[in-house]
Amino acid sequence: GNPIGLKCGPSLEPDALLRMLDDDERARYARFRFDDDRLTYLVAHALTRGLLAAHLGVSVDALCFEPGEHGRPELSGPLGERGLRFNLSHTRGLVACALTMAADVGVDVEHIDRRVELAGVARHVFSEHELRGLWELSEDAQRSRFFELWTLKEAYIKAIGKGLSAPLRSITFHPETDDPVRLSFGPEVADDASSWCMRRFRPSDRHRIALAFRGQSSAAVCCIEVTASELVSL
Repeated sequence: GNPIGLKCGPSLEPDALLRMLDDDERARYARFRFDDDRLTYLVAHALTRGLLAAHLGVSVDALCFEPGEHGRPELSGPLGERGLRFNLSHTRGLVACALTMAADVGVDVEHIDRRVELAGVARHVFSEHELRGLWELSEDAQRSRFFELWTLKEAYIKAIGKGLSAPLRSITFHPETDDPVRLSFGPEVADDASSWCMRRFRPSDRHRIALAFRGQSSAAVCCIEVTASELVSL
């Protein structure tokens, strides 16, 4: 299957987007304490529903979800039998959703200015090869490389559904190569690195996106940007 990547900026029409959510999602939206968190949740779920409905040719009300094998939401019922897979990620100022047919897919988006103790986290989750490449860079370049590696790693573990329980230090990315980014595994990982395609995107100076899908055709990736007004008209 060929993934479709998508990002949505913060140009919002809250009432119109709220109508795209189901009752449970609207209730959860109302429970958020902070406006930014509430807004991000709204855009992320409206984006996902709008994309899925448009791709399947149904209304957003027709979409039903159930937990998949690893607890991640998947389409249920007759629509789930069509093989459409999706994954969602969001950060401050950006939401991303990836769709693909009948293939594992994961997407991660990060704002590179968010507070994180880079050295400590890097030693915990990056492989020896990744760490060597990171420490060779200047301090400013280290922050950009950190989030580049982090998004790649997150996209992969989201695609396989294992989350942070995966042996992260045995998963190595080689960001010094062109896209698709080369991936290699240590003996603890029972997977075929050559079966994965890893792509990177920079939608802004402060954001990084990584996409992981099981397939060989990197050229098949199509990225589109959707505003809120376009989203509600899907």
